[in-house]
Amino acid sequence: MRRTNSLLVSIAVVLTLAACSPKPAAPPPSAAAETSASPAGGLQAVDSVVGLMAGQIAPSSAFLWEAVGTVTTKKGTEEKQPRTDAEWAAVRRQALILIEASNLLMVPNRHVAWTGEHRANPPGPTDLTPEQADAAIAKNWPAFMAFAVSLRSSALETLKTIDAKDANALMESGGAIDEACEACHKVFWYPDPPAGAAK
Repeated sequence: MRRTNSLLVSIAVVLTLAACSPKPAAPPPSAAAETSASPAGGLQAVDSVVGLMAGQIAPSSAFLWEAVGTVTTKKGTEEKQPRTDAEWAAVRRQALILIEASNLLMVPNRHVAWTGEHRANPPGPTDLTPEQADAAIAKNWPAFMAFAVSLRSSALETLKTIDAKDANALMESGGAIDEACEACHKVFWYPDPPAGAAK
């Protein structure tokens, strides 16, 4: 029950970040001017981190978390899991989306949010602004990269459980994805307040 609650909270947290503007996250006309020059290798960040969260990371993570579980209705209790080849293929597609989105997080010079992008809900007392998060990532890029690698590794393990069609292992791997997301958020989104600070 404790892990289930943690996963639900994490989904809510990720979706709160994703809800950054009334319209689907799309770079404004000025985005091209804000995008830094293409780094070595030809990679160039176009969307924001918030855009990746809204379009790929949050939806694919939620799909994976909801693929396996216990559902209780008036008709009784049902153990939910992929059963047909088509259902396993659908879950596999979402794992691949999450893996590739993790790779995209590692493209240098990606802004956390575009100018004018705002969250729908008021930020918490320790939430960083997009500008503060950009500065924190730039200052500690190796740590941000390590968090992105951790998310990718968790998603790759999830892909293995899917290819093995192991529903129990799929449920457990969802916890690792949740932990990878939360570890990054606690550094680059809502860090703990300094000791003695008012909450």
